[in-house]
Amino acid sequence: MHAGALLAALALVAAPAGAQEPSQQARIWKGTLGDAAITACFDPAEDGRNVYYRDAALETVRLEARDAPTPLVFTEASGAEEDTGAVWTLQPPAGETMTGEWRKGDAVLPVRLTALAVKAPEYGSICEEADFLEPLLAGGTYSSTAKVLGGMAYTELAYAGPQRSGLSDYNFRTFAIAPASLEDEAINAALGAVLPDGSLAHAMGQCAAPMLANAGVPGYIDEALTPMLITQRWVALRRSGSSYCGGAHPNEITAFEVHDRKSGGEADTTRWFRPGALVFYDFEPQPGQFRPIKGLSAALTEAVMARWPEGARDPECLEAARSEWGWEIGLTAEGPVFVPIFPHVFAACTEEVTLPWKVARPFLSAEGRAVMTGLR
Repeated sequence: MHAGALLAALALVAAPAGAQEPSQQARIWKGTLGDAAITACFDPAEDGRNVYYRDAALETVRLEARDAPTPLVFTEASGAEEDTGAVWTLQPPAGETMTGEWRKGDAVLPVRLTALAVKAPEYGSICEEADFLEPLLAGGTYSSTAKVLGGMAYTELAYAGPQRSGLSDYNFRTFAIAPASLEDEAINAALGAVLPDGSLAHAMGQCAAPMLANAGVPGYIDEALTPMLITQRWVALRRSGSSYCGGAHPNEITAFEVHDRKSGGEADTTRWFRPGALVFYDFEPQPGQFRPIKGLSAALTEAVMARWPEGARDPECLEAARSEWGWEIGLTAEGPVFVPIFPHVFAACTEEVTLPWKVARPFLSAEGRAVMTGLR
């Protein structure tokens, strides 16, 4: 019997009678390698994906199957490295258990594994499930620093990923205002959600999971929520950063949010502008989201372009800014701030433009003028 056939036998150990779907064949195992506790995942349906980690180290290692007769033989490979010199030799599963040995040079250690009762996902690999990956996402360092903006106190909050398996490249920063009401606490909860919680559902888990499950370099995220304005009524911020979670190129983001301390929710800044000043996409937004801005009216475009930074007036960048890829609108004490949404190829052209209230006023709705008056 060859390794491919044995992998199928391995996967079907606890599958229900008659089960044929590949997603029902994968297994997660807990056990020991010598005296070290380990967690392993075998998923023949995903091109023979086999990965394990020592529970104390939490660094994934690939197990690459060889085309060999029984028993199963795997070669360890870690990160971008090739063969680590270690070889696993496993016996076919016996019920819910599996045994074998790990050998590297003259060193030989026993391997003992017990299958976990984990339901395989309908789509994707079981190696990307929380039972296997969430222990890998644990750890990191949280810190806080007291700061002041415009006479208003706030606390900067930061997270730095653990120094293992590339997770040190996951860095998040946000802040919390000094809460004076339940509405402020709701705002702080929204701002705090950017910090990883160790779950697979968080942006860090979603980004790192596919590559951790393959024992590869797990990408990176550097994201910051930075306050631009804090008043008794408004909390305005910039969301910026970059990430790489697989694909052709990294992702860049610059966006704005304005939170209303009166309601505790996020303010829809598009309501601050008169009808016709903004051009919206035709599609309806997702529930709880605001209508996305496609472009600006001709007059508002010229007002924004007139204040494009002198040192960044590259013709291609200006032309890209006039293209209707989208805009974000935020809030400063001096006036509304605009930033274009660019595709990756024009990311270097990104600039923020603040319109003084005097220039912005003709484009404002009654609600927008009330915001202006409150700040002035």
